[in-house]
Amino acid sequence: MKGIITIAGYGTRFLPASKAVPKEMIPIAGVPLIQYHVEGLVAAGITEIIVVVRGGSEAVQHHFAPTPDLERHLEESGKLELLDDMRHISQMAEIVFVRQPESLPYGNAAPALAARNWLTPGEPFYYMFGDDIIIADAPVPQQMLDSFNNHQPAAVLATQSVPDDETHLYGCIELQPGSDNVMKRIIEKPAPGDAPSNWVQIGHFVFTPELFDVLETLETGKGDELWLADAVDRLAARATVIVQPVEGKWMAAGDPLRQLKACIEMSLRRDDMRDGLIKYLRSLDL
Repeated sequence: MKGIITIAGYGTRFLPASKAVPKEMIPIAGVPLIQYHVEGLVAAGITEIIVVVRGGSEAVQHHFAPTPDLERHLEESGKLELLDDMRHISQMAEIVFVRQPESLPYGNAAPALAARNWLTPGEPFYYMFGDDIIIADAPVPQQMLDSFNNHQPAAVLATQSVPDDETHLYGCIELQPGSDNVMKRIIEKPAPGDAPSNWVQIGHFVFTPELFDVLETLETGKGDELWLADAVDRLAARATVIVQPVEGKWMAAGDPLRQLKACIEMSLRRDDMRDGLIKYLRSLDL
């Protein structure tokens, strides 16, 4: 199975930084966000990865490419642990970068169409958004693949529960009557009090090629964008879509404040940062 990571947005909430640096390269606890995504896929056995970009992806490509001059410097300086880390980044997966053509509409479903020719015909694939992070002991891709292998559906949709006062911010999932894991439909950003459940879509999916049968005829929706939620909703009307609650702390790192929160969370999990960070936070006059 191949994996697709979508980073085809403009990163407007991170301007001016994202004018020159893709938001997925902004570090969380010293590691670019996209590296966490690649490592999660690799941990689940997915080592062929397609990264869909819109433009300005040179920094991302350079990050995963070998850097002979840097490696030589680290070796000559005796920094062998860092040398191993840098070599691991460029060797852990086979990554191709695909530019999303301007002919495709904007929206979080369009990267699937852009990547279609690089997928193996007839095989399922993993699909994930590039601006979320889920802090989990078991990699989320592995949790999703276990569900897919157990049920063999047309798709698996990752979900987590949110409080009542947040359901209006997300696509909320309605389950089939009598089922605890088969999706009936998604209601995008329902009015307060109208959500069918507290389970919401988050940015991890496993799809079979049936998704493309839907996307070929799917029209753009809100904001004239091609929405993956609309495609999954239509797919659920014709085939089985499994809703998989994932274990872990979901942090949508798509804006500076939430990115900062994710940075703090990840730093607290690092032995070389935790004590110093806690000491600093306790010293603040809040």
